Amino acid sequence: MTRPHLIARLIFAAMGVYLLMRFLNSIYSAVWNLNLKCSPETPTWGMLVITAGLVITLTASLILLFRSDWLARMVTGPDADLCEKVDVRWIIAGLRMTACLCGLVILYWPISLLIPAIINSPRILFDVALKRQEFPLPTRTIATIVMNTIKGLFGIYLIFGAPYYVRWQMRSIAAKTRGEK
Repeated sequence: MTRPHLIARLIFAAMGVYLLMRFLNSIYSAVWNLNLKCSPETPTWGMLVITAGLVITLTASLILLFRSDWLARMVTGPDADLCEKVDVRWIIAGLRMTACLCGLVILYWPISLLIPAIINSPRILFDVALKRQEFPLPTRTIATIVMNTIKGLFGIYLIFGAPYYVRWQMRSIAAKTRGEK
């Protein structure tokens, strides 16, 4: 793997993580807009458009994360093969740094929203006990907590350097390198 190819793959991996986060945000907004119920008033075409958008976003994200090799070769062109090969340690470091930076960006939003929720949870439970608030929390509140928890866990995984993703990428790069020789 050459340097331009490595840089292109890292950029595509970051774009894939961004699209995955957009996918999670789209699920949250779809659930909030449909209010977790499919009533006769809900237009069928609206649900189809939302579903199609979610499928397209998820597919593009997975392609950028796991199958971006052909895109990187298209971007770098045939002249990139004339550059010197990159050491395996640089590939691992680049993948981990990209994952860590994406994790920091992703973790910012859930943490800024979950900390007030954690601080206010005793007040909410106290209000429920005194019958000032109904216990089944509104759908929007539950969806917000679930989505921010998922984003937070994903951000923490990325901050740790996404070890399973990096190992999988290294195995696929090693298999392609053996196949080229």
